Amino acid sequence: MKFNLLSLHLSLRRADEQIEFSKLSYFWGQMGAGKSSIARLVDYCLGGTIQLSPALQAEFVSATLTVELERATVSIERARDAADVFASWEDGEGRYSIVIPARVPAGEVIPETGVETLSDLVFWLSEINPPRVRKSKAKADSKIVRLSLRDLLWYCYLDQDHIDSSFFYLEESAEFYMRLKSRDVIRYVIGYHDERVADLESELDQLRANRTARVASIDSLSKALAEVGIESEAQVAERASGLRASIVKVNAKLEVLRKGRREEQTIHAIDELARRARSLGSDIAKLDLDAEELRAMQDRHVRHRNEIDMLSLKFRRSAEAREILGDVAFSACPRCTQALPTRLTQCCDVCGQEDLADLADPAEVSALEADIASRRAELQEAIAAIDNNLAKTQAQRSDLLQTKEKAEADINRALAEQDSAFLSMSLLKERERAALEAELASIAWLLRLPLLLQQQREALAQIVALEQAKREVLKEARTKAEADRTSLDRFAGYFLDCLSLSGVPGIHRTDHVELDPPDFYPSILSADPRDLTRSTFTSLSSGGKKTLFKCCFAIALHRIAAQLHAPLPNMLIIDSPMKNISERENRAQFEGFYRMLYQLNAGELRQTQFILIDKEFFPPPDDLVAGVTNRHMQPDSDEHQPLIRYYRGK
Repeated sequence: MKFNLLSLHLSLRRADEQIEFSKLSYFWGQMGAGKSSIARLVDYCLGGTIQLSPALQAEFVSATLTVELERATVSIERARDAADVFASWEDGEGRYSIVIPARVPAGEVIPETGVETLSDLVFWLSEINPPRVRKSKAKADSKIVRLSLRDLLWYCYLDQDHIDSSFFYLEESAEFYMRLKSRDVIRYVIGYHDERVADLESELDQLRANRTARVASIDSLSKALAEVGIESEAQVAERASGLRASIVKVNAKLEVLRKGRREEQTIHAIDELARRARSLGSDIAKLDLDAEELRAMQDRHVRHRNEIDMLSLKFRRSAEAREILGDVAFSACPRCTQALPTRLTQCCDVCGQEDLADLADPAEVSALEADIASRRAELQEAIAAIDNNLAKTQAQRSDLLQTKEKAEADINRALAEQDSAFLSMSLLKERERAALEAELASIAWLLRLPLLLQQQREALAQIVALEQAKREVLKEARTKAEADRTSLDRFAGYFLDCLSLSGVPGIHRTDHVELDPPDFYPSILSADPRDLTRSTFTSLSSGGKKTLFKCCFAIALHRIAAQLHAPLPNMLIIDSPMKNISERENRAQFEGFYRMLYQLNAGELRQTQFILIDKEFFPPPDDLVAGVTNRHMQPDSDEHQPLIRYYRGK
């Protein structure tokens, strides 16, 4: 991935500073001169956080980093304490500039590109699709997330503070989520995360989102139908049929009234409404009684379930106590500490009763726990069914109460109107027919809901089947991608080669590097089968060894990335590789490490830019001097000026 740093421009309170970068830039000198601040400001412009030195606290205003990418050269300006950056670039179509979040997305910044953060912009200008990986490797239905530029930069910027204290978040003590992302970076670089796997994971993620949406839609429809007391198309049809039958009866009643049958006119509408209200009140009282019985039954089931939970807990505690104390030979009472009398062989030493310790047989305990779980599940299912019945009962009660209130309102209206028995009954039946016809028309749309619910369930079944098939294909594709260990073995070989060239004590070219998925945490084993020692970053006792160990691993990853043309930024910043190492006492390591870097910079890593920061300068050999620049920096010096040339510390 083409990623060439051209310059870093600092806007300060009293002046500006310009740092130019070459193919290999070497900053060295005394502490306090601002060497590490150069690397930190580069990282800050790329979305990192920064702890300002005293000099920068007093003088720093903003920093502008110029980076050459595949499509354009982009300038990234970030002000002090800013969450956004100002990016500008120019290509064949014109000059562009945008304000974009450094890390936290806030929506698409460039329309129809998916660019939301600085990381997205860098990938877009590099003509690379951001790698997508599963957030959780333990859950098959985990959603897909993108690896960001910040994740890749873990292997491109080795900062002084953590160079000897953490190993790219790969060690077991690292935060779990960070460890997974670091592994994903390695998988991505060495080719284990190929395009076929990425496409399949993206398709699976889309299917998973569709499944979630279908499930939510089914739940909503089911709840809507349950609220109106309908769960199937047959129930809707049955209700519609009942309404039509009621309309026929009302029409027949009206026909009788119109023919003037006197015996039918003796009943007043008020009497009919009062009878109906009494009937509805009786039905409501019956529903209240049923609900009370259901609640009482639910309370019994809940108490029974809680008793089972308590007895299960007591049984487990008793079984564990027996297991712990079963082999204890008591010679004195555990309560009063007096010597125990002699007991028969089959009796308990403490209480003298028949020893029943064999009752705590593991098979019996397991069977009993299975029975307890089964009974608890039955009770939980019964409680859920009662909850459902209570909800239905409450819905029915609400409907009946609403109908009763309407009947009572009709009674009040009939009393106020003082109509004749014939007229009042005719008006009552007309209103009743109108209400029935309105209800019949209103539930016509309900006929579509059960059908729609069935269609959603069928679509969900298809999605689940397709998702399962896609998951199997993905598993095969991932296995196939990881079956070829060529790149991984080559990566391990590069790592051992770097360690050997750097002269790390205790590590030899004949040793073996164990570097296996899924953790990719390297171990060095001796070629002698009798030597069972294993050297890892954690087990290394020397801080200097840890520093070289980590540097060599990053360099090896860049070597394999260069060979595979992997999308890893071809830039490596190493801040203080000789941290904890004396250039005089450990001259072999000092010279070996830098000689290796110069050779790689002129050879297989000639496309990779190095920025080195250290205490001392090791000049390159005459045949490797091309493209190497160095800057000697000292605080309060006019000859070897610090980062802020005019600043003089207190």
